[in-house]
Amino acid sequence: MDKIIYTLFIASIGGFVGLKLKIPAGALIGAMFAVAIYNIYTGQGHMPKSFKIGTQIVVGAMIGLNFTMEAVSELKKLAIPALILVAALTIFCICLGIIISKIAGIDLVTAMFSCAPGGLTDMALICEPYGAEVPTVVSLHLMRLITVIAILPSVIKLLSSYIRV
Repeated sequence: MDKIIYTLFIASIGGFVGLKLKIPAGALIGAMFAVAIYNIYTGQGHMPKSFKIGTQIVVGAMIGLNFTMEAVSELKKLAIPALILVAALTIFCICLGIIISKIAGIDLVTAMFSCAPGGLTDMALICEPYGAEVPTVVSLHLMRLITVIAILPSVIKLLSSYIRV
């Protein structure tokens, strides 16, 4: 029980620091780095498997809160673009997963989850039961997240000033 309390305490401090530093997804990233460092140096980090189920329930509830009647009414006009997006991303991610697996020498399941267009938290929770290496998936998603947050807004702004649809 002490290990769980210490782990949650370290996570809380890391999350608080991440928020104070105004890091995108600061609570998540700060907690993750703090616990990773704590666990690397002490080997004492611990969370029961049952916490993962609870976390999935909370994340599911948070995602569910994004759906409103207004959002559902928009689905009709978004159906075709959504199908195109899902099909293109699925094909692209499968191809990219195969390439990353071969280049990096990581197993295909880990590479596929690393390339999946989900959120960091979602992929970390979803990939483990399929045998993926969670630290690898999280590391690659974190690199993607940092890159997207740091670079993509400027790229979008630049492109939107040149491209008119």
